[in-house]
Amino acid sequence: MKRELHIISFDIPLPANYGGVIDVFYKIKALYQQGIEITLHCYQYSDRLPQEELKQYCKEVYYYRRKLGFCGISSHLPYIVYSRRSKKLLYRLQMTDAPILFEGLHTCYYLNHESLKSRFKIVRCHNIEHEYYKKLAQHSSSTKKLFFQTESDRLKRYESVLENAQVLAPISDEDQIYFKASYTLPKVKKISAFHTDQEVTSLLGNGNYSLFHGSLNVSENDHSARFLVAHIFNDLDHQLIIAGKKPSFELQKLCAKKDNVTLVRDPDRNQLNDLIANAHIHLMHASQKSGLKLKLLKALFSGRHVVANKDMATEKSISDHVVMVNSNTEWKEAVIKLMKQAFDEDLLHQRITTMNEFKNDKSATLLTDTITF
Repeated sequence: MKRELHIISFDIPLPANYGGVIDVFYKIKALYQQGIEITLHCYQYSDRLPQEELKQYCKEVYYYRRKLGFCGISSHLPYIVYSRRSKKLLYRLQMTDAPILFEGLHTCYYLNHESLKSRFKIVRCHNIEHEYYKKLAQHSSSTKKLFFQTESDRLKRYESVLENAQVLAPISDEDQIYFKASYTLPKVKKISAFHTDQEVTSLLGNGNYSLFHGSLNVSENDHSARFLVAHIFNDLDHQLIIAGKKPSFELQKLCAKKDNVTLVRDPDRNQLNDLIANAHIHLMHASQKSGLKLKLLKALFSGRHVVANKDMATEKSISDHVVMVNSNTEWKEAVIKLMKQAFDEDLLHQRITTMNEFKNDKSATLLTDTITF
């Protein structure tokens, strides 16, 4: 039987260089490998351009300019939603009866449109968006704080649009609990994050540094990196590497003052993969809960030891492979202890068994099993 699917992406999913688009791109790839014919709709903005590679996995690929600035502002709708609307998109969705996958609340402008009422609609819930934006407001200043708080309030009111979907697909255990408690009509099915790795490739033995990596121009990651430098490695003899794109001036200045801290600015993919593979400890600090962190999955599939706080590691199934810490003292004690502990065969075999649950082909099967084609 021919199985077709529309996917509406909030951004062009290539290059797959940040969390949200990594999930979208590797989902597309996994669905293609299962024989799904995909019509991909992408909102284009910033410096991201159309990508020929997407045609390898999609029957059709369409691009729509996101309506930025004044054109994206509504008196009541969230900016991330209202700026992603297109009459051409709606027309193309109406041309077939194929089910529709909306990537995030961002893309749900047409979720409750009358012409799509009879269609099978599934929403990928990357986060509890109003909570995520509320936390962004807390870590931002002045103008950005006001925008993020306003957006949070509007997202909370707008979220009820999800009642028009048949399936909600949250990314984590905690998000699944939230959506099941909030909605009775859509079926809620956790589908783990799609990501870059299919097999566990963690190296045995020891490394000689700890690593924190992420998009450093994201306020949450900048906050976490500065926390680790200023409060955890301030009096440790061990080496710390901070790696990521577009670090803030404040973070650069802070790292420059520390002899045991190295800042790797804007690493390319190969350089970052080498840093991840050879690190002895991966530091997973988060100041807010937001789905399942893809960099945590990356560390568990291709890194050695992982230390995380409760806002970062929320999945019960991986808790045995993460050293959980809460206080500054616990962070330091974990680093000191693990630097003396080799990553051995027993740890590797345990990791391989656990991470089978998070393979892309398994997640793709869970997703297609929820869709009525």
